[in-house]
Amino acid sequence: MPARVHLPPGCTGLDFRDGTRYTASRPGGTVVVRDPHAAAINAGPRHENGLLSARGAISVATKRGRWCSGCRRLWNAWSTTCPRCSADTAEA
Repeated sequence: MPARVHLPPGCTGLDFRDGTRYTASRPGGTVVVRDPHAAAINAGPRHENGLLSARGAISVATKRGRWCSGCRRLWNAWSTTCPRCSADTAEA
């Protein structure tokens, strides 16, 4: 089962010795890695000091969301202000 890795701020991806590269869509984002690479991350020194960890993929979602009219985007139900532009959101 693939694992999701949350990258530290400013980090754009991970390179492994076998030549595999995982690239995040933005610095400090997330990448989904294959099992052997997840095991290598969890066995390494960066995992021990809390910098990186590979966990099974989980998702948190709500049936209803909150709409930002400025960004024209639907956010999570608990986002009372828009994470992008800081405007108040309205129930969708």
